[in-house]
Amino acid sequence: MTSTIKRLRFAAAALAAASLVSFSSCTRYQAQGAGVGALAGGAIGAIAGDDGGDVLRGAAIGAAAGAGAAALKEEHDKKKAAYKPARPAIRGRHPTGYKTQNPFQVISPYKPNNLIDISKNPKTGQPFVRGDLVRDPSNKQIFRIP
Repeated sequence: MTSTIKRLRFAAAALAAASLVSFSSCTRYQAQGAGVGALAGGAIGAIAGDDGGDVLRGAAIGAAAGAGAAALKEEHDKKKAAYKPARPAIRGRHPTGYKTQNPFQVISPYKPNNLIDISKNPKTGQPFVRGDLVRDPSNKQIFRIP
């Protein structure tokens, strides 16, 4: 009976330590990670350990690991959100073609002002979009999609 009460006291102390660590974390996600880690570490310490100190150590290690994992994930998410692929450098100025009523056709700004199909980019398989560079097949001149 005394052993059960001691384990409950140590479990309560572990939960108190976990809540202290989780509230001192920088962000909400790190606090959640610390709380989950503390609970998991405390449970593993209670199952695998011999005394209540193992519960407390497991909770502390779990809280640190959970907060650290959450911080790493947040850093990764920030880098992923900030990443924007660079557009290729444009050398010189290119004239802009002219719109037509068909959104998948433009008129070349170069003589003989051909009607150019922009429904499929051969490199990507997607339609060309505004600002993309296109080559007029008749005179090999490059212009920008309006």
